Amino acid sequence: MILKPFDLTPPPAGDLRRVAGHAAESQMAFYLQRDFAKDPHLFVLNNLRIVDPDQPEFDGAPGVCQVDHLVMHRWGVFIVESKSVTDEVSIRDDGHGGDEWTRRFRGREQGFESPIQQARRQGEFLRTLLDRHRESLRSRAPVGLRQVSKVLRGSEHGGYKNMPIQVIVAISASGKIRRVNRWCEATEPFCDFVVKADNVCENIRAEFRRHKSASNPLKTPVDQYGVWGMSGEDLQRTADFLVARHTAPVEPRVVPATPSAPLSTPTPAPQSLPPLGPPSCKACASPDLDAMSGRYGYYWKCRACGVNTGMPRICSVCGAAHSRAAPVNIAKERDAYFRKCSACGIDEKIWTQPLR
Repeated sequence: MILKPFDLTPPPAGDLRRVAGHAAESQMAFYLQRDFAKDPHLFVLNNLRIVDPDQPEFDGAPGVCQVDHLVMHRWGVFIVESKSVTDEVSIRDDGHGGDEWTRRFRGREQGFESPIQQARRQGEFLRTLLDRHRESLRSRAPVGLRQVSKVLRGSEHGGYKNMPIQVIVAISASGKIRRVNRWCEATEPFCDFVVKADNVCENIRAEFRRHKSASNPLKTPVDQYGVWGMSGEDLQRTADFLVARHTAPVEPRVVPATPSAPLSTPTPAPQSLPPLGPPSCKACASPDLDAMSGRYGYYWKCRACGVNTGMPRICSVCGAAHSRAAPVNIAKERDAYFRKCSACGIDEKIWTQPLR
């Protein structure tokens, strides 16, 4: 279930890097909403930002952890890091057990921070915060195990030190992933993934089933899956705690040059941008749609009222509208539909035709 859809308001249109990142996060939030909105076993928190003074930065400022998407379940959590890639991303072993990332865009290649290591740091930040508050979040151990728990953990309550934290790097659906020299993700003690955004939910479900199956007390554990766990009540308390700790960033204001000068404000994003999230019928707002093609291109036909709704040809990244000089076209690849913008080079996946 989606606990709280934190603010995903687009940044100013002029900041193309932030706008592209926002588009990737919004795309991933759409997939998570579609797959897990009604699932009572998986809690989703989008754009979670936690400030913790007890984990200060190097300069003494309060520590900050920002997670694109956090998916929680009784046996662990997934940190999903969204990456906007319109061309190709390459991953290779750095020779010391780490991973090295480069990105190609319009023929040029440049390195960037490993999103796997970035997500792992975020995970340890959350683990430390949660474990510090374990006595208010976790239930007490069963009566016969309380003394053992107190000796091992210093508390009769369960902790988070061994909570599985799995990393999933979600690459834009239009991007390509190149694994240099057969580089592969970690599988011990738990599996991490680098996949296209539209495959993330499938991997989450498979891993969740693996954790749940391994937690069966009648089975002998063969690996670390299912060894750590918490009750449904503990999961709810933990998720509610993180929601309550969420702090939205404060956007800086531009100070006027003179007292009489008006305050400068960021350039607003274009008002004509297509709405984020699942499309719906323009007549009855039903989301029960089928993709069709006709004389004027691709459109949705509403299964509830039969009205046609055109697939918008306005780029949600740069705001460009379709024109002869800078076309914004809809393209179909199997059962997926992409909006391709020639102005900024971004391909957005806007629809996957559901199985009927």
